[in-house]
Amino acid sequence: MYDRMQRLLKALSTDLLEREEAVRLGVLAAMAAESLFLLGPPGTGKSLIARRLQQAFRGAKGFSYLMGRFSTPDEVFGPLSIRALRAEDRYERVIEGYLPDADVVFLDEIWKASPPIQNALLTALNERRYRNGSEEIAIPMKVFVGASNELPSEDEEAAAFWDRFLVRLVVEPIQDTDAFSRLLDETGDPYRTVVDEETRISQEEFDALRSAEASVSIPEPVIALISAIRTSLTDGAAGGGSEPSPPIYVSDRRWKKIASLLRMSAVLHGRDRVEPIDCAIIKACAWSTVADRPRVEHVVAEQIAARSGHGEIADELDERLTALRRAYAESVSEIVEVDRRRPVLYRDEYYRLVPTDETNTELCLVWHGDIDELGTGDEAVVDLFIYDAQGQLVGSLQPHAVREEEWRVRAGNERYDIETIEERVTSERHRGITPEERDRLARQIAALVESAEARLHELSDEQSRLEDRARRHLFVAAADVSVVIESIRTTARRTGEIRLLALELAGEVQGI
Repeated sequence: MYDRMQRLLKALSTDLLEREEAVRLGVLAAMAAESLFLLGPPGTGKSLIARRLQQAFRGAKGFSYLMGRFSTPDEVFGPLSIRALRAEDRYERVIEGYLPDADVVFLDEIWKASPPIQNALLTALNERRYRNGSEEIAIPMKVFVGASNELPSEDEEAAAFWDRFLVRLVVEPIQDTDAFSRLLDETGDPYRTVVDEETRISQEEFDALRSAEASVSIPEPVIALISAIRTSLTDGAAGGGSEPSPPIYVSDRRWKKIASLLRMSAVLHGRDRVEPIDCAIIKACAWSTVADRPRVEHVVAEQIAARSGHGEIADELDERLTALRRAYAESVSEIVEVDRRRPVLYRDEYYRLVPTDETNTELCLVWHGDIDELGTGDEAVVDLFIYDAQGQLVGSLQPHAVREEEWRVRAGNERYDIETIEERVTSERHRGITPEERDRLARQIAALVESAEARLHELSDEQSRLEDRARRHLFVAAADVSVVIESIRTTARRTGEIRLLALELAGEVQGI
């Protein structure tokens, strides 16, 4: 099926310049029986994309219609059956050739649909069922494609209808100059058949794939990734800038449908579980306004990079290295408590000098720098400020001062004690490491180096696998996969740095 899907996507994209994303995600939406919305100005190929999606399925019926302000349900769901009304007094529609009979439905200018049409479409989109008179029938619709050059109004009815569109894409005029030149040079009929019958998906295959989707698991790390994306959008996390943004609301119904879309992506790749890279598809599902799109893209890419790059590997190794450094430090030194005496600072820059003569009640302050620069026995002129008992400055002197002891100074004919306080402080003291401690540390460091080297090999293999997926993923662009690859490269760089630091620590231990 993977090879079939590759051929199918390639064929459907024939001559659809710069529309590959719309084709890829349109096919994925169809395979998951979800809805697709295309936003773009007239003439950008929206109806052509819908026509191409019809070619993805064998025997698929299509229905397309340009909605107008005065469009009626008859034009979309079929005209009233006059025969049933006359003969059997039954109110029902002739649905053959109309929406309830189609596999691929395309409604252009969708927001011009009247409320009665939108209400009828809600059940059709959500349950794939349509009430025709007194009978509720299943409809074969695989994908509903709505298109417009504008987004819906903010009224409640439009919001409910807008919420049914899971995959939302912006289709812009061709940007690349070479692609535009190819557009002008192309003479083929864009509505021609581009997919051979063998490549198309049969109804039996479609049903089997839908059944297989139910058995696909979403591993806990992927659930955590999706939850992180949801939290970042709901909390209004900054989208690459410094200022938080308004929260982006994605309904529980759409999250449930996003999970279904991711499961189908896994099925079409032959997997039985969703992988983190599949979550890049969320970028096309979580925005509601054009202004939301850059932030949604940033949040999705950021969370995928953070949670699929195996950063936990480097975190675990870093914790082990930190613990070994701590053990090494504790082996060669110890923390002790010692009593220390230090001078008291007044006004942040003065020492108080207390006269040794108890009859002298003067308060003397001296700039701390003058004292700090004096070694024991040194002499210098200092500025001495004298205060009375009430704290008023009464004079100043510039005597010769001699530091007679560590905490005693003679200034002029007076001796002063430098006022100090006693305090208990912790201090690091070197001690010898025992041979047993050294050997144990050396073994633990060697084990850390060995683990780092093994992890580096694993990361290299994983990077190779991801680069292969970048070329092979059906629905995620290579640029999205490169985000994960760069994240793994960052983890590999961190792991390599931890290995080198561990080797340095091993050298220190051996050198003791």
